[in-house]
Amino acid sequence: MSELKIEWEIFKNQMNSFGNKGEELSKISTRSIEETNNFVTEYKEWRDKVVNFLISSLDSKNSYVQSFRIANSNKYNLHGNQTSFDNFAREQKQDLKNDLLYIQYITKLLSVSDLIIKPNQIDLSIREKYTSEDILELILDKLYELYDNNIYPILPILEGNGIILKKQREEFEYVKLLENFGYIISNNIARQADAQLTVNGKIYVENKLKQSKPNYESICDDKEIINSKIDDLMGKLEKLGFGQEIIYNELEELKELYIHLNKKNWGELVKGKIIDLGLQQIINEDIMKIIYNSITNDVLRIP
Repeated sequence: MSELKIEWEIFKNQMNSFGNKGEELSKISTRSIEETNNFVTEYKEWRDKVVNFLISSLDSKNSYVQSFRIANSNKYNLHGNQTSFDNFAREQKQDLKNDLLYIQYITKLLSVSDLIIKPNQIDLSIREKYTSEDILELILDKLYELYDNNIYPILPILEGNGIILKKQREEFEYVKLLENFGYIISNNIARQADAQLTVNGKIYVENKLKQSKPNYESICDDKEIINSKIDDLMGKLEKLGFGQEIIYNELEELKELYIHLNKKNWGELVKGKIIDLGLQQIINEDIMKIIYNSITNDVLRIP
């Protein structure tokens, strides 16, 4: 699993900056030997900066770092007549293009890792209890976020979202199941389970998102039952280590306002309070979902 040593936004912005700089380099003329040598010099300096940044942000032994560092690392010199000048210039430009694609690939893959982009909003103890169905849904949701021409490795996606599999190569079985459903395609390479969402899989996720609109009619009509649900919830939260007074006060206020609002307005208030607590990092995303579901009997979808 990749562990980021700096804040996600800083990492993402720097990788985007490297991408922009690389695009500028790709436009440098290489019509002459002198121009090509200048390009190669700037390309090598740019590449060294990317490698050093990846090492300082991730780890020198990280697979992404190693793959990027090794690729094209010994191809900066034109040796005699073995390769024509024109071919050498084209190869250098192609190497840069490949590097730019890999930078985008790394950034996108890390962007769907909750442990990296929102570490304070997930509860690992809850992720550990994910069922096989939960894991399949998570894979589809993350592949939907990644949807493009690439095929992505599944194990880093799972580990980046706090999912630790119980047996070796279990990820291959999830890939096979999703292939059978027609939701993904895979290279089916023995060393790595990978996948790309199909249009059928894309439609499945989109239909699921359509159905995730708040169902305020699921809220109970009985004030006493609502009070009981909230009381039970507070006991559960205390056991989970979320017994802060601010949470208690917010839930007590929901009790008081229940009789003064219709279901839709009260449900929106519940959602608003939960999201505010999440933004203040008082509760994480998993706890947000537990609170909302316990009170409304509905599923909380967080963008």
